[in-house]
Amino acid sequence: MSLESKARELSDCMHAIMAETQLNDKKLMSFLSAFGPQEFHVLMTVGHQGNCIMSDIAAKMQLSLSSITGIVDKLEAKQVVRRVRSGEDRRIVQVVLTDEGNKVYQTALEGHLELMRTHLKALDPQEQDTFVALFRKIATTIKERK
Repeated sequence: MSLESKARELSDCMHAIMAETQLNDKKLMSFLSAFGPQEFHVLMTVGHQGNCIMSDIAAKMQLSLSSITGIVDKLEAKQVVRRVRSGEDRRIVQVVLTDEGNKVYQTALEGHLELMRTHLKALDPQEQDTFVALFRKIATTIKERK
């Protein structure tokens, strides 16, 4: 099978998995009704990475700083994040989860992990190890390109 054929098959498989994951993740869907997709992405980014500088969030999401400012404004209004200015340089603004934001993040994360456990159950333990190792290799390659 050619690399092109493999890429197309992988794309089809990833699409099917993502579509099924999004349809069956009830917790994720309930969060997406409370938060817009970009709001949810920022919330999950801050939860995953810890305190984030606004410019880093903008770069990660490939959006302008003014767009991120608007998204963070909405998240602050929902009381799930707050801004913290650096004591050394007031131009640097970090976004941190509030206690409520952390609860939302933890609930969404647990829902996501439950889905991953469900998907992994289709594989035997050795296949699971191989699958995770291969995804780790791809993720490492992606990180090294940045």
